[in-house]
Amino acid sequence: MPIHVLPTSLVNKIAAGEVIERPASIVKELVENSLDAGATRIDIAVEDGGRRLITVTDDGCGMGQVDLALAFAPHATSKIADEDDLYDIATMGFRGEALASVAAVSHASIRSATRAAGGPAISGFEIRASGEQTEPVRPCAAPPGTTVTVRDLFFNTPARRKFLRSANTEFGHISEQLARLALPHPHVAFTLAHNGRPVTSLSAVESTAKRVGDLFGEEVAEGLLPIAARSGPVGINGLIAAPAAARSSARWQYFFLNGRYIRDRILSHALREAYRGLVDPSRFPAAFVFISLAGGDVDVNVHPTKIEVRFRDGQLVHGELLAALRETLNRSDLTPAASLAAPADQTPQDDEMEKRRSSLRQALADFFRSAAPRQGRLEFAPRGGPHARTGAADRDGSYVPEGIEAEQVAVIAPLTPPGLPRPAGTDGEQAALQPAPLHMPSLAQPPAAPPPPLAQAIQVHNAYIVATDDDGLLIIDQHALHERLIYNDLRRRLAAGHLTGQRMLIPTPLPVTPAEADVLTRFEDLLARLGIEVAPFGPESWAVQRFPSLLAQRGVEPAAFCRELLDKLAEDESADTERLLEELLEMLACKAAVKAGQPLTAEEMAALLARRAEAEKASACPHGRPTTIKLTLRELEKQFKRS
Repeated sequence: MPIHVLPTSLVNKIAAGEVIERPASIVKELVENSLDAGATRIDIAVEDGGRRLITVTDDGCGMGQVDLALAFAPHATSKIADEDDLYDIATMGFRGEALASVAAVSHASIRSATRAAGGPAISGFEIRASGEQTEPVRPCAAPPGTTVTVRDLFFNTPARRKFLRSANTEFGHISEQLARLALPHPHVAFTLAHNGRPVTSLSAVESTAKRVGDLFGEEVAEGLLPIAARSGPVGINGLIAAPAAARSSARWQYFFLNGRYIRDRILSHALREAYRGLVDPSRFPAAFVFISLAGGDVDVNVHPTKIEVRFRDGQLVHGELLAALRETLNRSDLTPAASLAAPADQTPQDDEMEKRRSSLRQALADFFRSAAPRQGRLEFAPRGGPHARTGAADRDGSYVPEGIEAEQVAVIAPLTPPGLPRPAGTDGEQAALQPAPLHMPSLAQPPAAPPPPLAQAIQVHNAYIVATDDDGLLIIDQHALHERLIYNDLRRRLAAGHLTGQRMLIPTPLPVTPAEADVLTRFEDLLARLGIEVAPFGPESWAVQRFPSLLAQRGVEPAAFCRELLDKLAEDESADTERLLEELLEMLACKAAVKAGQPLTAEEMAALLARRAEAEKASACPHGRPTTIKLTLRELEKQFKRS
């Protein structure tokens, strides 16, 4: 095929493919133009997740008739004039591609009016463009500033349109873009509406901390530590979270360079290194980091959406950021603080209410104390045994919800392992002396034979079980094995219906952002299958109404678990519900399993070993880590040089 020059319309569509990935990309480009125009208020309205309509209105300097005529022209810009300007970029945009790319794949219009010196708008003009067609500029009535309207995104490129996600997903990306643009510009007011409903309203504020609180909640903002440092050309400031507030995903890490949100491995590495040894490797500290650098020391023209940059001296930036983070962490008291709610001014009515609450707490405490004075132990209820039941409380004080067969439930209780005699005493005496057992998953079948003698299993460092078999030694990770057992049982229960949830006596508040509220709404059915119910509880808060019985009995905090679960759901945009469900089951099993550092009795170890032989895929936990390492007699003999 001979070489030929592509038509302008095709060139514009190719350029649009690089710049316009989804509706959020258009919002980003238009808001950046508004910020460059000196706007102090920016209003964003979208419909159908931005697929049907996007409108961005600002009170910036506006454009006159001559400038407006060139607005949709490719590579037309007011922000750079020659090659030297590329190496000293001081604006958010500079290429002149955005509006041309938008017009190439939508029905777009711009209405703008300039402002007289110290007075109202002196004129207004409008221009429309759609695909290859651009209409001439015409006069119109318009307030000072600019309004850009984009309709029917990708109307002429159906192959691109079919790759867009659901309206809620696309709106979630728009909300995230708003956060990235609003954080470095707290002096600018923003509003966001979806399908005519106001979602976000951010007033102009003086501090970044206040803007963080408006976006993510005061609870997040109040626990942040300020950082500030300047050395040579590098200026650093921002807010970071204490190690105890680390999250389960990196989506709470924001890096900005000269007011522009960026992603950079150098900066992420510096943050990880600063928190090394302070947080678990699988957790991510929240951070809002703002870096200032001379335009000549960084190249922002290396990515179509300008989200990646290239530093002239990356090691210098890395070192300065690492030093600033470590200095802040070293001088801060990182001890987690307990929160005790105590009203400052109590009225007689408050006193009466507190007495009633205290009476209720005391009654509940007396009830549970009578059934559960001591820590339970691990064991599994045998099929059809004396503890089989279908509802209400049985004689040992445990409870199984109706619809769950007794053999489906494994119990942490001070009972003997299968095959060994029960202690002397009546059932009533045992109920009075022993705790109400915590329900743990069992396997479908009981062990076929009694476990090995207890002397053959010992616990090492409260983390590993060392046992023997006919061919050598087994070293077992107690957490990984228990996690596998629980995971297998959860899968079976879920295949039969849904997991059992426990109604909360007092709902647990869960502060959420509008975007997170949309996530909870979108995954409501999925959460219900896991035994979780979260419902609106105020303008910026939801409440955990139902929580998995398995986790409640293991002492897992509902708000902390649901926060981690919400981070996971917000991070995963996959439409594969079953795969996401598998990941959430892994998370549930990990939280409910015994932990490394938790001592086990001989009976508990025997119960784990007895169930291991019957478990499917018992060699690895759901995350793929091995549960067991085997050291054969032959290998031992080789190590001791026995022939």
